[in-house]
Amino acid sequence: MNTGARLPGLDEAEQRVLHFQRKLHDWASEDAERRFCDLWNLVCDPATLLVAWSRVSANRGSRTAGVDSMTRHRVEQQLGVQRFLEGLRGELRERRFRPAPVRERQIPKRDGNKRRLGIPTIKDRVVQMALKLVLEPLFESGFYPSSYGYRPGRRAHDAIAEIVHFAHAPSDYEWVIEADIEACFDRIDHALLMGEVRRRVEDKRVLELVRSFLKAGVMTETGRLERTVTGTPQGGIISPLLANIALSALDRFYEADWQEMSRYTGKRQYLRSRGHPTYRLVRFADDLVIMVKGTEQQAMALLEQLAGRVQAIGLNLKQAKTGVTHIDAGFVFLGQRIVRKAKGRKRYVYTFVCDEALTSVKRRIKALTGRSTTNLDLADLLRLINPILRGWAAYFRHASAKRTLAYLGYYSWWRVMRWLRKKHPKLTWKQLRRRYFGTGGIQAKGIVLYNPAAMRVERYRYRGAQISTPWNENTVDPTGGRHRRNRHDDLRTLEALEEALA
Repeated sequence: MNTGARLPGLDEAEQRVLHFQRKLHDWASEDAERRFCDLWNLVCDPATLLVAWSRVSANRGSRTAGVDSMTRHRVEQQLGVQRFLEGLRGELRERRFRPAPVRERQIPKRDGNKRRLGIPTIKDRVVQMALKLVLEPLFESGFYPSSYGYRPGRRAHDAIAEIVHFAHAPSDYEWVIEADIEACFDRIDHALLMGEVRRRVEDKRVLELVRSFLKAGVMTETGRLERTVTGTPQGGIISPLLANIALSALDRFYEADWQEMSRYTGKRQYLRSRGHPTYRLVRFADDLVIMVKGTEQQAMALLEQLAGRVQAIGLNLKQAKTGVTHIDAGFVFLGQRIVRKAKGRKRYVYTFVCDEALTSVKRRIKALTGRSTTNLDLADLLRLINPILRGWAAYFRHASAKRTLAYLGYYSWWRVMRWLRKKHPKLTWKQLRRRYFGTGGIQAKGIVLYNPAAMRVERYRYRGAQISTPWNENTVDPTGGRHRRNRHDDLRTLEALEEALA
């Protein structure tokens, strides 16, 4: 590949990158033991860097600077994109590139603790994205089918749909092991992670680049530089992929168990007739659920086995979020409460919006409609509220949420009306209605307050392992029934919501 060529156009670069990604994915799928030894030229290719820049710059995070104070706008205004990428490619080809420490940002969590985010520099983000474009097709081919977090084409809805599939008749997996890995991103063992990367990558230059990002260090909020002995910074572009690679060591245990339990038709039924449990792991990033068909004692034994397997890869389970639950009692996973209920002689599995998710969105609406925002125009306020309501409704539209969405619509209308009364204390109700009400409800400058009740509620279809990605068109039909998108899909909003809920 000609790495000395000038930058191509973006459309041409996208096609070139997609072409080599499909090749890498096909080769990795054909031979699960194959190791790739010449990936460096793909990382340094002008097309890869241009596509990496386009994706990084399209992300809202590009407006946040790292330790070098550079943002997307400063790069475009001071250096120019072409000059910036040519200089970056020169550093990579001459092996002069060194990642800068990430800038720490601590985000409060609901339980009172803080989540540590690491903000890389804009240059490091582009290189991480280029590295991800090359490595992701390789590892995606060998990932566990029931792993859904931070993977192309997969959503939180797929993980929930698989749980419902196994809990529903005729499968009837009744016991649920809930688990959460404690500080997963912060405590990933570097040696284990690099060992997993070496399973598919032989190129020493690429391995050195991955290791350099892991060892880049953290600049804390107090200005102190800390070494990174374990973990991959949460907030880095390549961190979710590296976390999935590390956790694939755990997935292999359960993939081997499932293959053994399914070695021939009827074996799972035979095992249960002999008093042995059957089980299936469903994982979304560091949130784990194991569906068990057996007794409560067998589920407890499998929980102990899970704790041992997690410790074997250098991690620990969070005790406060780990336990065994019966499906009839229900449990919360990715913002939805999953529970089985009897209806006549039959039993059905339902998904509802959990109380914490509803409280969270109400808190956001309340904050936006307080006295501190009465200086805004109503149109500006609606521009802030509508994406929140529309994205939240789009995420939960596959739950049994018709009443919840209607209630949220009423709550939002009531909050905006109170906000208008605070903004215009001298106007009467009749004057407010004449000025701000239209056929669609509260509106201003053509913008109407979104009503979540207008979102169509529909069951999400379980897609199994046949999930379409940009690289498997030869084996999976992206236009088939398992891959239909409905008209309410907003993928960027859904991805942001899934990350927040996870």
